[in-house]
Amino acid sequence: MGNSTKTLLWFVTAWTALLVVLLSPLSATGPLTGLGLAQRLGLDEAGRVGRIVMLYHSLSIPFVAALVYLILDFLPFDGRYSHSIQPAITAGYLLTSIGGLSFAYLRAGWIAHGVFLVGLSLTFYAGTLLWWGLSPWRAPADGRRLERWAFWLMALCTLISAIIGGATGAFFGHGFQAFLAEDVLRTERNLGQRAIIAHLHIMLALIDVALLLLVARRVGLNGRAYRIAMPFIIIGTIIIAPATWSVMVIEKIAHKIINVGAFVLLAGAAIVALYGMNGLIRERPGRSPLRALLSDPVRFGMLFQLLFVNLVVTIPGIWVAFNLDTVRQGDWAWERTFAVGHWHVLATLSAVVGLLLIVDRLEVKGLLRQLVGWGVLTGSTVAFSAVQFYMFRQPGTVPAQAVILAIDAGIGLFLLALAAFLIGGKIVKEVK
Repeated sequence: MGNSTKTLLWFVTAWTALLVVLLSPLSATGPLTGLGLAQRLGLDEAGRVGRIVMLYHSLSIPFVAALVYLILDFLPFDGRYSHSIQPAITAGYLLTSIGGLSFAYLRAGWIAHGVFLVGLSLTFYAGTLLWWGLSPWRAPADGRRLERWAFWLMALCTLISAIIGGATGAFFGHGFQAFLAEDVLRTERNLGQRAIIAHLHIMLALIDVALLLLVARRVGLNGRAYRIAMPFIIIGTIIIAPATWSVMVIEKIAHKIINVGAFVLLAGAAIVALYGMNGLIRERPGRSPLRALLSDPVRFGMLFQLLFVNLVVTIPGIWVAFNLDTVRQGDWAWERTFAVGHWHVLATLSAVVGLLLIVDRLEVKGLLRQLVGWGVLTGSTVAFSAVQFYMFRQPGTVPAQAVILAIDAGIGLFLLALAAFLIGGKIVKEVK
């Protein structure tokens, strides 16, 4: 990995962490609400939905940029494209975040909104170059053409999904109002709302496909595992992307097809996780399997999350899906809480895998690697586990204080590990 890529990865991680720190006091329910920063900025309830929409984009685009940097670093790539992609995606995420958050929270006016749109446009341009450069027919003859097809397909589906979101967003203010998906769970949804719901769900799913492919590349997936897992990932992507887009026209049937695609992708993820764990054990022949796995919390953490997602996302989601009629007859607020928690756990788990992948790729070693790895792994596991008790509490009841404390403690430990990574000795020296 070149020093420029190391710098880009470190900076985009620091940028995202800075945004999280700055925005935390603005949460309506977080531990820093008492600071009253939202009131001082004059943030009213009327604009809350629009602010959240801008916030999601301002945080997700830097994460997408980090994935692009990793793809360019992991895969053989034509330099003609990579030299243009990195500047475009870097400017894209910075302008998106600065413009979007300035417009939403600082009342910077419509020029800031224009800056936000320029950032998204640059990001889309970089994505188009990435997709073209990933073309399987341009790939080197290294015996990994299936992998190339998987990356190319993921990039293509992401571009199509972005077009759906952008085309729908163009009608905001012209008879189409901003909304949150969790607020229309039990209402009749129009085409624009269904398009946005499809957009936000498939974008997160495709981010997870990109992460899965990067982890597979990192652990050197090969042999029989490669020949089985890659078709699963390709087929799962082919199923889940069009099925999610079809929510716009055949919503009820689409969700059943989406579940099939998700199951196929999860099977591929399980193969990648088990292959990677077996590799960790083989790299340390003098230790017991458990000690070999736990000796590297960074590598083990990213592989563990590929399996842990089934406990904190898949199984709870399946339970609600099978009991949807009963759920729909109960408290609406409870269903909304579950929908919000379910989505945020998956998004945050994706961020955990992404961070551990960056830490591993930047070759953090020694005590710092142990501190960051165990901090991220322990903090996220505690928080994700506690959130299940929060989501599945009896409708209308206040969550136990111990649950809230566990969630806050887990998030706090994760953030401390993130801070340790950003200021930790060796990485800072290499970046400088």
